[in-house]
Amino acid sequence: MSFKKSVGWADFSINPIKGLCKSECWYCWTKPLYKRKFLTPEIRLDLTVFDHLPKKPQKIFLCSTHDLFGDWISKTWRDLIFANIPYYPQHTFQILTKFPQNIDREMPDNVWLGVSITRPSEMKRWTNLYFHQRANLKFVSFEPLLERLDCYPSGPDWIIIGKLTGYGHKHDPDIAWINDIVKDCTNQGTKVFLKNNLKDIWGENLIQEFPE
Repeated sequence: MSFKKSVGWADFSINPIKGLCKSECWYCWTKPLYKRKFLTPEIRLDLTVFDHLPKKPQKIFLCSTHDLFGDWISKTWRDLIFANIPYYPQHTFQILTKFPQNIDREMPDNVWLGVSITRPSEMKRWTNLYFHQRANLKFVSFEPLLERLDCYPSGPDWIIIGKLTGYGHKHDPDIAWINDIVKDCTNQGTKVFLKNNLKDIWGENLIQEFPE
């Protein structure tokens, strides 16, 4: 089995796409891992990760080490991955992407679809997802939150906020940045999930809500 441990907002993750992600994120945690553990960087499809999913309903982060809608992922691979999802209607599959412009289908009912945003210049990802893509639940992950936002997403069902880990405290978000997002979400009725890595900034009483 290729389950990964809980990330807090998901019970575990599975990765039907193996290999080194081609997204050019300087903060990517998987690239150092590949070098340190001498893992095979070749990008390949592995559908066997679906074979041993539990029967009990779980929230499953799909493709946590890759981007399912990256420019380098073929439609054929996406078709094969999405063909497996209807066989597990009891589970909720959570998908995050930095390439919402490549989303080429409606989402199954048990998929939560989100975009990753780290700074104001990337807010257009949310606009693209919100106005052009169909999903029962849409969300935004501000992890890592690297800059203060000058505007806030309108309409998401859920917001996740986290900081960059593995680089010390140099890139930690200011508590005021987090508080501004939380206040705006509260006004909108949007659920908020603050990741555990924010405890040293926010405090012990982390808000960890889930959409219904």
